[in-house]
Amino acid sequence: MNSPIHDPRAGDLLSRVSNDISLLRQDIGNLISHTRRHTIPSGARELADTARSRFLTGRDQTAEHLRALGTQLNRPSTAWVGGALIVGLLAAGTYWFIKSDCCNGQCDSEEGVDL
Repeated sequence: MNSPIHDPRAGDLLSRVSNDISLLRQDIGNLISHTRRHTIPSGARELADTARSRFLTGRDQTAEHLRALGTQLNRPSTAWVGGALIVGLLAAGTYWFIKSDCCNGQCDSEEGVDL
């Protein structure tokens, strides 16, 4: 190797660094090639498998909850009957309150109001 550097040790170190850089370039090329061919596809497969299994698990849980909800809605429960009874009582009380004399008495006592 004809080097402009006349120091033999510096020339030897420069030659070793040049060889190291060449080997580093080869290693980087091999790493990129391996990553592109093997690592990324296997990672994508693992990601797809994970997504698929979670989707199937979610689908099964949703179906189970819908079946449970369907069985609860098919049979009348105490809560449904009690809720309907409370709504009916509130509606009846509101109706009787509006139709009672307490509201009519207030309106009749005001002057200039015709009912």
